[in-house]
Amino acid sequence: MIRREKAPPSWKWVPLGQICQIIGGKPAPQTESAFHSAGIPFVRMKDLGAYHLTTNLVNVTDRISAEYLRENNISPVRKGAILLPRSGSVALNHRAILGVDAVIVSHICALEVLSSDVFNVYLYYVLTQTSMQTITKKTTGLDAITFEDLSKVEIPLPPLPEQRRIAAILDKADAIRRKRQESIRLTEEFLRSVFLDMFGDIAMNPKGWDKTPIKELGMVMTGNTPSREKPEYYGDDIEWIKSDNINTPYHFLTEAKEKLSSEGKRVGRVVSDNSVLVTCIAGSPECIGNAALTDKPVAFNQQINAVTPFEGVDPYFLYVQLLVAKKLIQQQSTESMKGMVSKGKFENILLLNPPYPLQEKYGKLFIKCQETFCKNINALTESDNLYGSIIQRAFRGEL
Repeated sequence: MIRREKAPPSWKWVPLGQICQIIGGKPAPQTESAFHSAGIPFVRMKDLGAYHLTTNLVNVTDRISAEYLRENNISPVRKGAILLPRSGSVALNHRAILGVDAVIVSHICALEVLSSDVFNVYLYYVLTQTSMQTITKKTTGLDAITFEDLSKVEIPLPPLPEQRRIAAILDKADAIRRKRQESIRLTEEFLRSVFLDMFGDIAMNPKGWDKTPIKELGMVMTGNTPSREKPEYYGDDIEWIKSDNINTPYHFLTEAKEKLSSEGKRVGRVVSDNSVLVTCIAGSPECIGNAALTDKPVAFNQQINAVTPFEGVDPYFLYVQLLVAKKLIQQQSTESMKGMVSKGKFENILLLNPPYPLQEKYGKLFIKCQETFCKNINALTESDNLYGSIIQRAFRGEL
């Protein structure tokens, strides 16, 4: 957060409603005929979330036909507007500058700069450091912000030349981060493309491999939560994994914040290293099927199914196959706001079961890629720290 007392005293603080027009999104069309491949980009929350932070949002999944827009009197939001969540995902602090004219879904709002004294890229960087949690309210069970409250949020406003100078410096620092992120993405893409090249599409199975249910590739176990009424179950003996430790960019679990005691370990569900943990219950259906490897014994909660591979199944091959099979896992999910895949459905999903030497060959490739991945993650951490330091200095007037 930008603190007023830390900013230069000469900078003005102005409410967003004074310098921007706040524009609400539209409900997603419910008919397929509303969409057309040559239409206007339609930004859904998943498109905004895929970027998280960007000064050039252009890639989206869907486009709405010009005819539908005319019939419903919908005007696109103009290129250069700043997007942020208005309901549901407010706490995730997604921010983006539209790189094209687009229609936005109702869970998103746009800020179009009206004042010639404001540079939209500078405003974007200010908003990346401005959490809306202080004005968030519950609406029909979802976190939401009102346009009235948003319009009252005050932001620091130095003279226009200073805004442009700050934005240019932050653009350069952010570009370093994006290059690191792209390196990580390319490593991930390489792993998936090599998998598909060696083994083919899992559902279509063009190479005719044996297909085997997950329960015959490894021992499947659903986690649990030791009774909270017995505090002696919680301590520091073994990490207790939750979906937050899986839903990350890492291939291996992140460290759990909560641990079980030796007593809790006895009533918990524990798996060994080289197991694959998969999110099977989640508040967001998109998180269903997220997976991560264990590098030590861990306990885990009931939102997660674990697969400990049997002898003759390479754990790294199994892990990447589950990553590639994420859509197959999601297809087994119940139709609800909270996605859920039961153990019975999960363990009967059919996966490829090629000869072990091929699995092992791919597993060795994974290990090499993991070394590169770790180097890129460390480099990204360094660039994130640099960016964080620069952006703090920027809004203290120290650049």
